[in-house]
Amino acid sequence: MGTPKSLTDRGFVPIATIGAGVWILLDILRVWLSSLVIVFGQEGTTPLQNVGLFVLVWFLAPLPILLLRFLVTQKTVERSAQLPVDVWFAVLLVGARLGLQGLSGEQLQLYVSSLGLAVGLTWLATIVVRMRRSLLRGFAAGIALATLTHTALGTYAVVWRSEVLGWVLTAVQLLLFAWVLARTSRVSRDDFVKQAADSVLCFLLPPALLVAVTVTAAPARAEAATGWPDGWAAALVMMAVALAAVVAGASSTPGSTPLLSGAVLVIAVGAAIFPTTTDEGVPGLLPFYAPIAQAVGAIALIAALSWADWPGARGRPPRANNASLAVFFGSLVFYAVLLGIYAGYTLGYPTDALVVGVALLIAVAAVVHGRAKDRDSGSRVRRSVFYRWPGATLAASAGIVAAILPQVVPLYATTDPFSDTTRTPAVNELRVVAYNIRMGYGLTGTYDIEGIAETIQRAQPDVVLLNEVDRGWFLTGGQDTLGTLARMLDMQAVFAPSNGQLWGDAVLTRLPIVETVGYPLRGYGSTTGAQALAVVVKYETTEIEVIATHLQSPGTEEGEEPKEPTLQAADLADIIIKRRSAHGRPVIVGGDFNFERNGAAWREMERAGLYDALFRVRPSPTFPADDPDKELDHIFATAGLVREQGAVLPASYSDHVAVMAVLRLESPLVYGT
Repeated sequence: MGTPKSLTDRGFVPIATIGAGVWILLDILRVWLSSLVIVFGQEGTTPLQNVGLFVLVWFLAPLPILLLRFLVTQKTVERSAQLPVDVWFAVLLVGARLGLQGLSGEQLQLYVSSLGLAVGLTWLATIVVRMRRSLLRGFAAGIALATLTHTALGTYAVVWRSEVLGWVLTAVQLLLFAWVLARTSRVSRDDFVKQAADSVLCFLLPPALLVAVTVTAAPARAEAATGWPDGWAAALVMMAVALAAVVAGASSTPGSTPLLSGAVLVIAVGAAIFPTTTDEGVPGLLPFYAPIAQAVGAIALIAALSWADWPGARGRPPRANNASLAVFFGSLVFYAVLLGIYAGYTLGYPTDALVVGVALLIAVAAVVHGRAKDRDSGSRVRRSVFYRWPGATLAASAGIVAAILPQVVPLYATTDPFSDTTRTPAVNELRVVAYNIRMGYGLTGTYDIEGIAETIQRAQPDVVLLNEVDRGWFLTGGQDTLGTLARMLDMQAVFAPSNGQLWGDAVLTRLPIVETVGYPLRGYGSTTGAQALAVVVKYETTEIEVIATHLQSPGTEEGEEPKEPTLQAADLADIIIKRRSAHGRPVIVGGDFNFERNGAAWREMERAGLYDALFRVRPSPTFPADDPDKELDHIFATAGLVREQGAVLPASYSDHVAVMAVLRLESPLVYGT
């Protein structure tokens, strides 16, 4: 019996099968990671060992299935044609992805996404036994599809969208996968002979997926870099990922030695992760060249994998069980690194080196395996001729479209905040909102950036002070929360990292910005960093200094109640006193202070000359959002700003509720006269 065309065809269907499956798996991974952090991990309060065991269960889930398949194939003499095993797991993968589109968070979201992850890993481990020629091309195409849609949607992932657009895009994704699955032929055991992919390539796929979603195919991370117009850093990464898919389809291995692509991969990932810069007075930001390093790394990643794509190395025919087990063990590498990153998040140590270590693993494996690669063209995997200018042109066009689309097409359900409810402010009245948005995740663990935008929009603020702002963090799904909010609310955004380069505080405003300065604060044993972001805005003729901060409780012994961040409050007070004495501007300070009224930390704010801008609505508990009983979020103002009104803005789109203060200038000042 001859091998069915669907197994060896170098055309669209085999590539689309792998590509659509990887695309769906990445969508599920976004939900699972954020559910792990928010729902199961409770933002680091669940013991690390419990998290590790929970994650391990889902990564070990494919092993019994792979062993069972091995035993069945060894004992079965029946050679009649049947659908490949991977098709059944593909159907389950479609079901999990469809279910996540309609869920509203909490435990069901956690377990459906966990099941989807286990099913996806099992699908990948079973399909590699029949995708010798198309595996790498399909893998690169899947990453490109996921990156293209994520970039085109402004990094607001389709899996979180409950409106019509979300369902339409999900339907397109799943119908594509269903169509290619429907074209899968029935096969017998004989048809699988010599059809398995290279075991080294199979082992490297999960680690490569980790490097891609963390760095090389992370458009939200690129948007956090300084000096780029809105959307274009993400577009550069998108174009590079698309070009990488072209490299995967090349008719020859890129370069004359695997050492080049391996070295470039490690250097590029390191250059995208480690360096920081100070831009307009704010330290710790990603430098301008970080997206360029991401783009180079995206191409180098696929180039390195192509050197590991050598089925039948040294004359040995590829074995199906070896390929499947290689994917499984590669998944365990993913698990180990993921747990290390999560531990760094909860214990407060940097984890960037872990990702560079994974890139080094891929590079070493590619070099060791690729150096001995047979130069006889007949023994190598021949890839399609879709290469050079046609593929490069298409890839560049896709990136440009992905950059322009969010700018010209309304991809958000939220309307323009000031189009239908424009307020007529009182003379010299300034409205300020402070909101800890928890990376955009509400009480149920669902990403609801539109709900956050609508909560802010109702207050019609001039200035918004944000805490726990995420700009593409791997563990929370890779969304640029700040960029999305700024576009939704049509406001300028200033970001200051406090814990790594992608997590921190921000200021949104409609007013002209005169100056920005960031001040890192000492940790005093806290596992999470803190800073004070000072932004000088011009309100009519008066310059006003607004400061966004998120103070952190100092380190405590296990079982102890969190302590007030009195020492950080004292450092913040010193900064405010220094700036007031230097410039004499009115000052507004707001955010999540992690202390309540009338304690030692509160008195530090009074020492800085600050007054409670919410005194008219006290008590005003803000945490937890579903039943607030702690006053942790505050807005303070100096003399010269009359505290006209205060309000608490109840909503379930974060674990905190927002607070608002309406302030009035006593006597407007004219600067520069």
